[in-house]
Amino acid sequence: MTTEQVQQVRNALMALIDSNQFRMFGSCPGGPVLVGLAPGNEPLAHRIWAQYGNNVAITIGLTSYDGSPGRSPLCGILEPPSPLPVGLRLALHLQAHSVRSGSSFNASVIVSESGPDSFLMDTGQPLQAVVVRPGTRQVVGVFSDPIGGTGYGPPLAPGQTGTIPVVGGTARCDGEIGSALPPGNYQVVVRVAPEGHPSLPSYLTPPVALRVS
Repeated sequence: MTTEQVQQVRNALMALIDSNQFRMFGSCPGGPVLVGLAPGNEPLAHRIWAQYGNNVAITIGLTSYDGSPGRSPLCGILEPPSPLPVGLRLALHLQAHSVRSGSSFNASVIVSESGPDSFLMDTGQPLQAVVVRPGTRQVVGVFSDPIGGTGYGPPLAPGQTGTIPVVGGTARCDGEIGSALPPGNYQVVVRVAPEGHPSLPSYLTPPVALRVS
């Protein structure tokens, strides 16, 4: 593809793809045009693929699309959490307990410190929630959009409470075909840990029920 042809394809796709479906554009020298779509947009991906063929490389959520739905990656199992220190409590609050398959969701982790020690941890924000099979730590759904986070670690003295923003998503990662987590009942958990220090203690919020429809 020439530079002009790449730009022509990009312009056509920008007019075709709704902003809620679009996640990423890019291009390689000489093509193809790289197209990233939100999970669950296989019908749109097929329209694009049928029209542009090898001139595009399509991803949907965490899967690739080459004429038929791709197989999702297989996420791992969350490591067992460290025991919470005496007086520290974590709670996960979802803005909604039901979400459409392929969509993202917002939440928050409430950190409560009743002592005897203070709580100080640079977790960064937003934290990322993961969707797990009920009663397990097997991750089956994640947030697949880019995250522009910042540092976050306000100290909490005994008796204080803090809130950490959370994002989550339903991009499928159970090793099965398709980009969006299928409808069903799941649980959501958030790992609370210091950024860049995997050897330090990390905690998990108690699981919260989530219905994917």
